[in-house]
Amino acid sequence: MYPLRIKNINEQQRDLIMKEIFDLGVSVNVHFIPVPGMTYYKKIGYSMENYPIAYNNYSREISLPVFYNLTSENIETVVKATIQAVNKVLA
Repeated sequence: MYPLRIKNINEQQRDLIMKEIFDLGVSVNVHFIPVPGMTYYKKIGYSMENYPIAYNNYSREISLPVFYNLTSENIETVVKATIQAVNKVLA
């Protein structure tokens, strides 16, 4: 897993960036989900608003693909897709 945090974006922008990256053929995800964002903890009363730093990190995080036989070509594809998506969404 390679977490990427993009400065000065919000959760909606992050989701749009992820969609753009995915549309360019690269699978990305969000792996950092704060405890108060998990269903069980919501049910027992945890609230994300009580954890602003955790939410801030979550809202800007995209997990880029990393795997055993990642080639230089794969890396270039991921980097180009990410840059293109960020530039498009934040333009």
